[in-house]
Amino acid sequence: MDVYLKYYDLLEQPPEATLEEISKNYSDLKTLYSGDSIEITALNSDFSQELQQDYLSRLDDAYEKLKLLLENKKPVLVKKTVIMDDSLSEWINSIKCFTGVALKSIRERMGVDLKDIFAATRIQPQYLEDIENEQFRSFRAEVYLRSYIVEYTRFLSLDTQKVLADYLPRYRKFHGHNADT
Repeated sequence: MDVYLKYYDLLEQPPEATLEEISKNYSDLKTLYSGDSIEITALNSDFSQELQQDYLSRLDDAYEKLKLLLENKKPVLVKKTVIMDDSLSEWINSIKCFTGVALKSIRERMGVDLKDIFAATRIQPQYLEDIENEQFRSFRAEVYLRSYIVEYTRFLSLDTQKVLADYLPRYRKFHGHNADT
């Protein structure tokens, strides 16, 4: 069931929500982010067409998986098992700063392909590459980068807060923000 929590979060519903409640919220969110609502128009400078489409794709995926779950059908989940042995864990603990290069090294050492992360999180591989290469221009709003890093680190079973604390200050510096923005 833990695998589905991110889908409930994306659909802004608690895990005990009914299919009817999830369907209603899904419909509301699709309407909000698909059209030219005043809410999305206000976010146009931070919410590009590409990010909007990515969000809508993840929203569709979350809805379909929860619908299958709640209809007692077995959904297809693709998540490669990440084996964290003692030597790998020790090596990760020795990393002083989680940069994009460090994240890529960890992922590769675990034998995880970007397509594996995409299959589980629905984050486009290009965004995952941009995180690893610290292509900060790809993320106009910190909120999207933050959510992608959270999903990426959860998939790899890393300390999300530590990675965010190491990674985001470089993003903020690139975009000229201070830590309070």
